[in-house]
Amino acid sequence: MNHPGLYELVLHHRYADPDFQDLSGHGNHGYGTVPRVAGDGRVAAVFDGERDRIFVPPSATLTRRGGIRADVVVNVDELGHRRTLVEGYLSFAVHVEGDGAIGAGIYRHLEWYGVQSPRAVVPTGRWVTVTFLYTEDGVMTLSLDGETVAEEYRRLGAANGVAWPFGLSIGAWPDADQRVLKGRLAEVKLWRSLPPGPSLDLDRADT
Repeated sequence: MNHPGLYELVLHHRYADPDFQDLSGHGNHGYGTVPRVAGDGRVAAVFDGERDRIFVPPSATLTRRGGIRADVVVNVDELGHRRTLVEGYLSFAVHVEGDGAIGAGIYRHLEWYGVQSPRAVVPTGRWVTVTFLYTEDGVMTLSLDGETVAEEYRRLGAANGVAWPFGLSIGAWPDADQRVLKGRLAEVKLWRSLPPGPSLDLDRADT
């Protein structure tokens, strides 16, 4: 079993950079027509709440099973219904509920197992960092700006890899233009726990 703190950064989108290029070095580039604008001191991808999304095809690093961590820097303009921040098809999901709660979970044994914060923890009109961590030891944690807002222990084993045909969707539900974010994303990072053996792309996902 991997140490719960050792992960490999497999996707890094920073929307101040051209297009939706992956800065992790693993080639997990995104595709979409989401506009980018400057504001609040940073460049962000702006989602319209209706049809925008960024799609990332599955790759060897995204389809890997194991622990997972996702960091999303988001500025929510509007609540109203569930809005996806990032979702790997049949793997994991992180979203904002209509009441301002954060929800996240993993897909195992043909079911979703998740954790959810109290309501009204996500502000509108302000930048925050949402972090979801699931370790193979069974710890599922949600944090907002580094402060834990929900935690659960459930031993489910390795989280599934991101599946075909819908891959990884950023800002919307994977297989339809639904649950689309109304707001802005400045940065998305995704880690997977290290496979057995040494790795040169070592990073630490502190809890």
